[in-house]
Amino acid sequence: MTALDTNVLIDLLAGGADVRDRALRLLSRAIGRGPLVISPIVHAELGAHPAATTEDRDRFLGELRIATDWMLGEATWRYAAAKFGEYARRRRRSAGGTPRRLIADFVIGAHAAKAGHLVTRDEDFYRRTFPEVALITTEDFV
Repeated sequence: MTALDTNVLIDLLAGGADVRDRALRLLSRAIGRGPLVISPIVHAELGAHPAATTEDRDRFLGELRIATDWMLGEATWRYAAAKFGEYARRRRRSAGGTPRRLIADFVIGAHAAKAGHLVTRDEDFYRRTFPEVALITTEDFV
């Protein structure tokens, strides 16, 4: 199973031709690894897209055969909380101040750890924070 990050789906919805093509290539690679899935956080973030009504979003996900994993489970939430806590402590120790990342990024990463793979454009963050997750990224086509 492969989890998807919001940024790749936004690329499909709103990107120029080159950006959409890159996103489609990433999804094509991901499909070879099994079903595509998003977390409820990604589903909610897609709701912020200005052109996407609930019906449009559901149709878009359905056409791409992307399921929403509505029941993340306690282990996923606890893992996201642990990773967010580690990040916040590192920021404070390094004089970086308060955390700049949102908890949403950590829930997406914890969900991807459950799925095994993640399609994202945010390679550095997920590689550093969730090293156990196999990433499918834009680097695959450079």
